[in-house]
Amino acid sequence: MKISVNNTILELHTGARVKDAIVKYYSQEGRKVPKPFPAVEDRYGNTVDSDGELTEGNKLVIRE
Repeated sequence: MKISVNNTILELHTGARVKDAIVKYYSQEGRKVPKPFPAVEDRYGNTVDSDGELTEGNKLVIRE
């Protein structure tokens, strides 16, 4: 499935979680994943839990 993180399209497996998207985003950017995970919001500005489910077309924003 395809989702967007900070306007970057990522291809993730079906059943992926928000934490999978965070790890994929940082690895694709060539950066180290911060500990603890940064705050993530959906397209509406709602905070999303790192263990939350994703569906096709989700748009996430990582607040750093």
